[in-house]
Amino acid sequence: MFGRVGSIGGLIVVLVVMLAGIGNMYLRKSRVGEEYRKEAHALIEKCDCYKSNKDYCDWLVDVSHDEAFEHSYKVSYRPGGRFRSSRDESSFDESAYAEELFTGMIARAKEDKAEAVVKSLEKMLKDLSGEEAESAATTSDPAPSKPPGRR
Repeated sequence: MFGRVGSIGGLIVVLVVMLAGIGNMYLRKSRVGEEYRKEAHALIEKCDCYKSNKDYCDWLVDVSHDEAFEHSYKVSYRPGGRFRSSRDESSFDESAYAEELFTGMIARAKEDKAEAVVKSLEKMLKDLSGEEAESAATTSDPAPSKPPGRR
């Protein structure tokens, strides 16, 4: 009788631990999402149109962020085994996020016929894309060759 109760209790403990791990993974996603939302707001504050359209620009970031973040953050959970712990192997594609964020903001601004905002956002996207290309070109050093006789 105690064997059956013990195995059910063990199963319940395993389920609770698994659910806690998965819950923690989604909590982490939420925290990362809020960090990137704050960074997007800080970035849009540097836009030329921000001073005259503060509320509208903040709204554009909030609306576009949710969709862009959802597409760029991939949740991946690897359950543990007997000799290894479970891992949260989630990933986030920053360049895809930035591209989709600005594309979404520009599309919404075009729908609203906010031409000054569209021009300003397109200019900022072009500037950011240029900076990324320059930094990638300067940091892409060739890999050092391997010493002979080593793998």
